[in-house]
Amino acid sequence: MSLESMFSKKNINLLTGLVTLLLLLWFVMFVVPGLFVYLFDTFLGNLILITLIIIASMFNGKLALGLAAIFIIIFRFSYMSASRLSFII
Repeated sequence: MSLESMFSKKNINLLTGLVTLLLLLWFVMFVVPGLFVYLFDTFLGNLILITLIIIASMFNGKLALGLAAIFIIIFRFSYMSASRLSFII
């Protein structure tokens, strides 16, 4: 894939959406970290995440699989950082 085809008029909306999504995720993760703690450490938060994956699977199976992978990665990183913080304190 060449650089010219990646920035073509056809793909510019997709690329803009991806960058916007990544910036929004970064903003939420660093400004409101309590949201991620609430989603991954409580039963209700886990239920919300599972429900979101189930609803996404009704529309698109690949989207649900991608969401599940992202949630698992964020879940693992949140516990790694929490254990590191407790070690420092």
